[in-house]
Amino acid sequence: MRPKKNLDKDLNRKSGLYFVLGLVVILVLIYIALEWKTIADTNGFDLGY
Repeated sequence: MRPKKNLDKDLNRKSGLYFVLGLVVILVLIYIALEWKTIADTNGFDLGY
């Protein structure tokens, strides 16, 4: 009997690559979130900061 699996479609071969790419995406999103700065609208008043 021939095996029914197609060796070209094996996702486990590249699972390490997918894991590392996922980590990089998460780390970039966390870095952007931590470095996000907002400009406070003071309506022309000096609040001392």
